[in-house]
Amino acid sequence: MEKKEIKNSTANDYFELAICMYENERFNAAYDFFIKARSLNFTDNEELEKYLILCSIAMDDNENSLDLNPQVQAPDKTLLANNYKHTIQVHLLNLIFIIVAFTGIVTALILFKKYKNNKSNIFLGIFVMTISFALLELVLFWQDFFEYSPTVAIYRVLFFLWAPSLYFYVKSKFIDLRVTNTTVILHYIPFIIVLISLVILGNFNVRTHAPENAFLDSISFIINDNWIKTVHLLIYLILIFNIFKYHKTIMQKNSKNWIKTLMVFILILILFLVTRAGFEHIYAFDYISKYFIAVYFILFISILATLLLIQPEVITELITATYTDQPTKDKYKNSGLTTTMSHQLKSQLEDLLEKDKIYLDNTLTLAKLAKNMNVDRYSLSQVINQELNKNFYELINDYRIKEAVSIIESKQEIQVVDLIYESGFNNKVSFYKAFKKRLDMTPKDYMAKTWNS
Repeated sequence: MEKKEIKNSTANDYFELAICMYENERFNAAYDFFIKARSLNFTDNEELEKYLILCSIAMDDNENSLDLNPQVQAPDKTLLANNYKHTIQVHLLNLIFIIVAFTGIVTALILFKKYKNNKSNIFLGIFVMTISFALLELVLFWQDFFEYSPTVAIYRVLFFLWAPSLYFYVKSKFIDLRVTNTTVILHYIPFIIVLISLVILGNFNVRTHAPENAFLDSISFIINDNWIKTVHLLIYLILIFNIFKYHKTIMQKNSKNWIKTLMVFILILILFLVTRAGFEHIYAFDYISKYFIAVYFILFISILATLLLIQPEVITELITATYTDQPTKDKYKNSGLTTTMSHQLKSQLEDLLEKDKIYLDNTLTLAKLAKNMNVDRYSLSQVINQELNKNFYELINDYRIKEAVSIIESKQEIQVVDLIYESGFNNKVSFYKAFKKRLDMTPKDYMAKTWNS
């Protein structure tokens, strides 16, 4: 068979070719083609595994027949030991994938429930949930406890949710950029079409020779072609970059670094797909590359879960900017908020902060505060920027640090961990950073200075 023909072969083609090689006692070649059929998700996994075992036995018999030395049995024991170690390593790696995947699912549920006030977190939760499901499905392919052989891998369908979800996550984090339901549906159409097609036509067929279906074959081509997926990701990377480019001069450093991280994540996925497209004729690379992407997802989920624990505001809150006087005027020149309304909202806000101490709520967000004041978050953000010349986080942290200082001066020997939560913060990193920025010393140094004076 010509190389070009082999490159375009399906799983069934490789299986038939492997059978041919096996019948002609070319066991090494047969084994390679059976492996290639498995990497392409050949449907009859039980039959394929049977032939793989037969090929292995035949290859071992051929090697033993060439060696007349009776000591050939010794390496066989070593081989068995190595195979056992390899099996343990594979199971351990699969266990790690499962643990991180469930961590990702829990993280997504937290984003859905705890931070649902900001629409952006829903989109991030969708992304994290789907890549976690992708990890779990890869484990299903790699495990050997039962047969898992869908016609089309589900993670290839979920792929069409990843880039749009990240794009909507970034876009909806900016107060001045609105995401409508119609826009969301339009961007999710590729995923919806593929999903509905698989549900209607069926995605599992355990027969070796599945009937031809032109529509399902077309769907399969679209979601398996690496160049199509590369273009898909590239489009959304450009869209996210345009948002970043427009807002980067007014973004805070943490928010800017987080958006850069997401863009780098997509860029690496693009490079990964280009590499797969270039080496798709090498069946071993297909298997190895799937492990690479699984490890890559593990790193992303771990980083996200860690950030959500120590600096949740970077992940979950709207991106607010610190404006100079002139940019602030330019930004709100078309606003319908009058001077009188602005002063009223400022007065209402100061009452909530000074009298009600609403900043002590460590789950407080711009959206939550706006709801409490019965005003939209865009108007509230304008008041904070224009009237107080700050952004939401700076304002709230000013009051929280002021509260922390008051607690230190009124109490003796309070623990830092207690001080963090009593002043309204929900993690140590944010507290230390805000405290040092305003007092130019750490909380412990300030405690020592206050209590020793």
